[in-house]
Amino acid sequence: MKAVCSWKEHVAFILMFIIGCNTSNSLTGQQVCSLCGGSVLNRTAVGQFCSGFAGLIDGRCCLKNDSSGDHERIIGLDLSNCSLTHVENLQEASEVIMIDLSLNPIVNISADVFRGFFYLNYIFLPEDVVCPGGNTSWQKVEVKQGNRLCEGQKDICNQTGHLSLNCPENSLCAPDGPGFYECSCAENYYGYKCLREGEFPALQVFGPLAASTVVMSLLLWATQRRKVESHFTTRLTETDSSKREC
Repeated sequence: MKAVCSWKEHVAFILMFIIGCNTSNSLTGQQVCSLCGGSVLNRTAVGQFCSGFAGLIDGRCCLKNDSSGDHERIIGLDLSNCSLTHVENLQEASEVIMIDLSLNPIVNISADVFRGFFYLNYIFLPEDVVCPGGNTSWQKVEVKQGNRLCEGQKDICNQTGHLSLNCPENSLCAPDGPGFYECSCAENYYGYKCLREGEFPALQVFGPLAASTVVMSLLLWATQRRKVESHFTTRLTETDSSKREC
């Protein structure tokens, strides 16, 4: 009886752990909005921008429903005057249009921080901080009242949206944030530098991989099952022995 109760306790603990992890992940969905105290003020650049888009203020973020209405995305982020000395991970706000990092003692910002921010169109920085990707990545760079404004992110790929000199032959170029781009193979091309023509042999590549994964899973399941059965048998034997002794 004790062995059965112990098994149930272990299962309950695992379920509680999984639920707790999922809850924890959902609670940290927009930590970037609370990187510093307070909320977006109406008179600030992000506040006025948010009002123009009929957005919703949440801490230091301006939120807006996407076209499908399934979730709210961050379109404005006001981290001005937050005593930030460095900026690292802002990926939660990768769809942002405007960011304000002015009035912070920031010395330098790695361009990699804004990789994937291809919607970013306005960023306010301290005067001494260079625009992400350099001035050539923006249509307008202006220094005013101790702040630097980088406006109008340029598309580093050519304007046709097709083949680009930045990418190998038979590939397409797509912007990936200020000063960044990514290349993807054109239709009917795949492989290293998109040199192979035809359809990607998905069945030949993923078929053996899936089969080996299933086999390994079955072997692990069978091995662990034997161990569990052996453990329960030992516990039941010990329980019977203790009852006989009593």
